Amino acid sequence: MNKLKIRVLVSFASIVISACGSEPTANKMADSAEMPKTPRPAATIDEFASGKKVFELNCMVCHKSDGTGGKVTVEGKSLNVDNLTSAKIKAFTDEKIIGYILKGIPSEGMPSFKDKLSEGEMRDVVLYIRKEFHGR
Repeated sequence: MNKLKIRVLVSFASIVISACGSEPTANKMADSAEMPKTPRPAATIDEFASGKKVFELNCMVCHKSDGTGGKVTVEGKSLNVDNLTSAKIKAFTDEKIIGYILKGIPSEGMPSFKDKLSEGEMRDVVLYIRKEFHGR
């Protein structure tokens, strides 16, 4: 009878020791819920759609929906706006176009958008101009 008690106690002790060495099941489930095994891809942004929206809200009033610009009157000022579909504009680098958006062209009536648009929005609108008006 003594040997049976010893065996039961040893078995119980080994179960307790092995249970103490591992995490509780609830913690394992919480950890797996917090940390997915496969990283999820980052959300993608549709730069073209963003550029189109920026263009429509900020550029279309002068450059028209088709990008052709020309003679327009904005806020009582008569302007001769650049044609964004022209070979001249197509030859500009993206950085040059962004520079015009950023600083404006005061002598031609184009305002600066440095306080209105983020760099990302400026890049998106250039992407939109390239794809929509330049076929790139």
